[in-house]
Amino acid sequence: MFNLSSPTDDGLIIPKVKPWSADKHYFLQRYIDAFTTAMRDKWELHYIDLFAGAGIERIKGNGLAWGSPLIAAQAPYKFARMHLGEYAAAKSSALATRLSRYSQPSEPQLLQGDANMVVPTVVAEIPPRRSLSLAFLDPYGLHLRYETVCRLAERDVDLIIFFPDHIDALRNWRAYYADNPESNLDLVLGTGEWRDRKAATPPHRWVDVLRELYEVQLRRLGFSEFHYERICREDHRPLYRLIFCSRSKAGGKIWSGTSSKKPDDQRHFEW
Repeated sequence: MFNLSSPTDDGLIIPKVKPWSADKHYFLQRYIDAFTTAMRDKWELHYIDLFAGAGIERIKGNGLAWGSPLIAAQAPYKFARMHLGEYAAAKSSALATRLSRYSQPSEPQLLQGDANMVVPTVVAEIPPRRSLSLAFLDPYGLHLRYETVCRLAERDVDLIIFFPDHIDALRNWRAYYADNPESNLDLVLGTGEWRDRKAATPPHRWVDVLRELYEVQLRRLGFSEFHYERICREDHRPLYRLIFCSRSKAGGKIWSGTSSKKPDDQRHFEW
């Protein structure tokens, strides 16, 4: 994994995040390193980040850390182009300033707005042939619609998805369970089938129902390689899954290799 110097406070907005945010960025950085190294001579590589943030984060109890887009921007082998979206105007502005400090092969596409609304503009800028994208999809909760993933799947793309099963879906399921086909959980899964499955499943397996159904939905888009990382709190309580999926066995092999070394083995549990 390539080394990055620690960021410094540049006076721009720096969002505060929980300690476990570092774990997902650990896996992302390792995959970016291997992905760009292995694929740089075979494809035109693109990086997609629809919940990009401000580029620097303040991790509770652990100082400053790079956000996902600036990890990607500093990869030794550059992406042909970066496609970044951020809803909050202040974060988007800070990200633009910070990103400008790192030379890229082509001008990054920066969009300020809802990820589910800007995705058609992103996809339109990615060549339909001879390009391969890595999409890091990291919403704060159940905000990544299935139809957005469908749009990304119009291109050759590997996905790393934040799936908030414990911290949103299970915590708020009563609100989503009402007869509301437009609930966040319905929009994320792309189906209301979860209600019947949940009703027929004991509570200790609800989290598996959500994962299995989401995988079925992603397989309908042609994804065949799946890997999961359970991200937990310091006390080992599960929070969410990091889902990797690819249409390529090569992508699955790269993820399997890069994820075999965990950020903290004592904190990694499967639930």
